[in-house]
Amino acid sequence: MKSIRLMTFNIHGGIARDGLRDINRVVQLLDEMNIDIAVFQEVETRISRGGCNEDITTLAGSNRPHHVFAPSIIDHDGWYGNLIVSKYPVIRGIVHNLETTVQYEPRNAVDALIETPLGKIRVIGTHLSLSIFERRSEARNLIRLMDAVEEKEKNPILLMGDLNEWQIPSKLLKFLNSHLTPASCRPTFPSWLPFLKLDRVWYHGDRLNVSANTLCTKRVSKLSDHLPIVVEIFAL
Repeated sequence: MKSIRLMTFNIHGGIARDGLRDINRVVQLLDEMNIDIAVFQEVETRISRGGCNEDITTLAGSNRPHHVFAPSIIDHDGWYGNLIVSKYPVIRGIVHNLETTVQYEPRNAVDALIETPLGKIRVIGTHLSLSIFERRSEARNLIRLMDAVEEKEKNPILLMGDLNEWQIPSKLLKFLNSHLTPASCRPTFPSWLPFLKLDRVWYHGDRLNVSANTLCTKRVSKLSDHLPIVVEIFAL
């Protein structure tokens, strides 16, 4: 049965729990897990913050050379934000601005239409605000922008990322669940003792069978303050 594997991962600027910055450890995990498409949050290329522009090339590597980046903060020495890297060709990439009233930092979503062995699949990654009021507005903006493109494309959708939503019950999650199907997975934060489901996955499309699993091992828990989620998609 044909399948593809994806991962969503807040990489904390590439800084592991030992305080060292080593993007190659993240790439090694992608290769070990046979990840075809990865969606990253907190990608840091600003030199003043310890990053560099070559990190994009490193995260993509030879196994996932196609990429779409979505800077939410741009400085003179680089940017910070979201990134999608893919083994398969990216047909088009869009950056959706989700800003409302910015109290913390600007937010966006990276939106890539990818040609896979299962057909065209739309992969969207995002990282929402720490403010509950901003998160709700950003989620509404995201669905509106998604729907505007979806009317033209009609392709299966995967939405994933760090939603920063820990309230239960949650109006934000109820809203997203009314538009997309949530994929069940375990908590992801903090990585050393995860009890909050900050990172989540949703999907939409009749021809997909989606499973999602939080990757929780001792070694993986040291890579970031979040745990990654691995998503496997099978064609029906």
